[in-house]
Amino acid sequence: MAATRTVAVLAGAAPGFLLGIHLGGLLFFLNPHLPFAVGPVARAALLYGALGALASGAALAPLALRHPRRALRLLPWMVTAALVLAALLDSVHASHYAYFLPSGINDRLIKAALWLTLGALVCFYTALLHTLHRRPYGVRSRIAVWLMAVASVYLMVERREAFEPRPERARPTEIEASLRPALLVVGLDSATLDALLPMAEEGRTPFLASLLQQGAYGRLASFEPYRPEALWTTLATGKYPFEHGVLGGRVHAAGFVAPKAELRLLPVGLGFARWGTFGLPRQAEDGAVARRARTLWEALPLLGVTSGVVGWPAVSLVPDGVSPGPEFVFPDGFFAAAFDPAGALPPALAERAWIFRVRREELDPRHLARFEPEAPGPVLEAFAGDLWRQSVTRFLVEQGEARAVFLRLPGLTAASARSFGGYEARRFEGRQGPELERATALLGAYYTQIDSLVAELWNELPAPRLLAVVAASGVEAPGGLEWAWRALRGRPPVRGELSGAPDGLLLLLGEGIRGGTLITGARSVDTAPTLMYSLGLPVARDLTGRVLTEAFTPEFLAAHPLTFVPSYETLAPLQPQPPRPPKP
Repeated sequence: MAATRTVAVLAGAAPGFLLGIHLGGLLFFLNPHLPFAVGPVARAALLYGALGALASGAALAPLALRHPRRALRLLPWMVTAALVLAALLDSVHASHYAYFLPSGINDRLIKAALWLTLGALVCFYTALLHTLHRRPYGVRSRIAVWLMAVASVYLMVERREAFEPRPERARPTEIEASLRPALLVVGLDSATLDALLPMAEEGRTPFLASLLQQGAYGRLASFEPYRPEALWTTLATGKYPFEHGVLGGRVHAAGFVAPKAELRLLPVGLGFARWGTFGLPRQAEDGAVARRARTLWEALPLLGVTSGVVGWPAVSLVPDGVSPGPEFVFPDGFFAAAFDPAGALPPALAERAWIFRVRREELDPRHLARFEPEAPGPVLEAFAGDLWRQSVTRFLVEQGEARAVFLRLPGLTAASARSFGGYEARRFEGRQGPELERATALLGAYYTQIDSLVAELWNELPAPRLLAVVAASGVEAPGGLEWAWRALRGRPPVRGELSGAPDGLLLLLGEGIRGGTLITGARSVDTAPTLMYSLGLPVARDLTGRVLTEAFTPEFLAAHPLTFVPSYETLAPLQPQPPRPPKP
């Protein structure tokens, strides 16, 4: 009897061991950069298999010790459950990370899930027949169950081994230089037409209201999961994360897989970051190192248009060996760290940019007066950061440092996260209450501030000129359990939800833009090709998005037929346009 108990306890650990192996294999699907060799795969499989074995063994131990035979009869059902869970893990992650994984990986994950489902059905049918007829498991039945388990592991390895990245084909491309309009791109985190349109009607955003009337506008479809670094890099490159390489702002050390290995994507819904990384350090990812595609501010100088960038994530300060490059580069981290002249390019401009720094306690009374009642400290801190970035950009535009300037203002997120739910309940549902009034006033005040900052920049831009106001994703009111709980209490949720990556926005104004035009069906990947076309430049064929031709006047479309180049990665450099002389 003791031997039977021992066998039952060990058998109870088997389903967890099988599921742990599949979880370890999933890491190699989610992180194709990991070395897929015998050593790393075996280490990950054994490590997570051991954790799974401990979990299932501990859960079944009481039954195995008291009723070992019953526990052994339960084993085929547990193997079936392990295969079902493994199939769910593969299919769910293929969907969740659809824009973050190469298409080949997605295809193989889905096929693996289908085969695992088939194996689970075989195990389920075998277990069901023996349970209904109370038949003992014979040798062939036992072998069939274990073969399904072993075959599932082989299937996982074979599907991952079959993946090969597509080879990149490069061909040098040359473009003729000519005069282009001045371009200003302003990125607003969490901006949404759901807030902007009512505020424009109320007169709270006069400049953006005029933009809606005289320019083209529309929603910009985003994608999940919400990872700002990946979303903003998609806007700047015209490619999805699996193409440009920036998957998020953090990576996890994975020395247990291979030396210096990193996990950029983790399984979701399992709390994996808390237990599956074994407390190894989590560090900020240098998105510029991971990035494999050129941004607009890197491609434009090669097309003869000087450029500069302020406050965008995944910005590289390391020259790529191709000249010319951007005239100035101020990464997002420059505005969050202690002063470092090497944190921006050129270093001489970094010292000037630091002079424009604005602290919360240094905000001008005219700015503070727009926040009624007084805004929370984090919101004022965020606005001070936006004001700093705008002041630096305004100075650079006044000095004529570049013809195309890219600026990102992230501060609106602080106000949206605190108040959008209350704004929506007050504005669209007509609900009353002091909490909702404060939320509505806070969000409206921040949009008013943004309106003023963008207008000041636009007035400094020389003609002919173009303005693009973009948001990689928007904000929405919370749903689910939080909405239900607060609804039961008669109090709608006040905060805003960002994690679902709701639609952002795109506003265009200037040379060649058709006034009062509503753009429909736009995606974040459409921004880059549309901006390139607006400057009369060819569009790279390897971009994922399309040119939003409906935003342009018939005259502009007739004078600027669509032209294409194979890729911006293989552009032959041109002599950039001379910068505009500084104002006296």
